[in-house]
Amino acid sequence: MLVLVNLSKGVVVCKQVEIADTFLKRALGLMFRFSYDGCLLFPTKGKTSFHTFFCRFPILFLCVKEGKVTCKRVVEPWSVVTLEGDIIIEMDGRRECPVEVGDEVAIQ
Repeated sequence: MLVLVNLSKGVVVCKQVEIADTFLKRALGLMFRFSYDGCLLFPTKGKTSFHTFFCRFPILFLCVKEGKVTCKRVVEPWSVVTLEGDIIIEMDGRRECPVEVGDEVAIQ
């Protein structure tokens, strides 16, 4: 099982990382769920648009480029956002997340 670690602070951010590596996982994301304890990782290159239609809770997006967090943004349901990074991480925006812009993170 993959884990998201904040290397700058030496803490585990998420103990369950799921990679959106299929069309269905990328298309559904966190839609139709009432909560989510893990992190959903989207491998991307450049700018990518995400929507929170049919999401029942705010989504926290972390944009990571070259191992560093470049953007941390909570997006309310029924919104559209364009983000940029090597990977984009989605998680439940109601949870505490010990990551700040500039922190170095890794999937282990």
